[in-house]
Amino acid sequence: MLFNENLNKSQEASFGGFNLRYSERTKGLNGEYEIVCRDYKTGDIVEKRSGHNLIVNSASILIARLLKDNQEPDAGISYLAVGTGAAGWNLQSPPQPTNTQTQLNSELTRKAFDTADVNFIDPDTGDPTTIPTGVVDFSMTFAETEAVGALTEMGLFGGDASDLRNSGTQVNYRTFPVLNKTNSMVMTITFRISA
Repeated sequence: MLFNENLNKSQEASFGGFNLRYSERTKGLNGEYEIVCRDYKTGDIVEKRSGHNLIVNSASILIARLLKDNQEPDAGISYLAVGTGAAGWNLQSPPQPTNTQTQLNSELTRKAFDTADVNFIDPDTGDPTTIPTGVVDFSMTFAETEAVGALTEMGLFGGDASDLRNSGTQVNYRTFPVLNKTNSMVMTITFRISA
């Protein structure tokens, strides 16, 4: 028997005379995002976007590392990165994200999450809670002088991620029609990951 076949097929096992069926697979991780850009002087919303994002294949590697040994890696998701996409992209219609993505095509900047930026969310109310749940919000604000450029991609990074561009394990990825972040905007991006 191959181990992978056992994971992928519906199997029955007998333990002490009890038959256990373990055909159910977890639904996996899902992601959503919201981007809100505000005028840094007035606070008025100048752009707002939301949608789903793609959990990439390497997310399972980070999860497995965290499950195997809580000493390695040092952290789960710890950075949010934004980028300008690959040369030659149609900025109004960039390519769809793929689950094989391991870094941004052209990372512009990244920021580390503070403890206050990451919260468990009560799935019934949508409110932050101190009780661990299967829903976590990662929220990051870029000041008017940060992440200025023609943004078309973003993602969350963890594991051995650092302030260095393209470092760490990518967890999710999203491309979108160009968002021209200027130095008159404060931009807040919130990713919600649901297990």
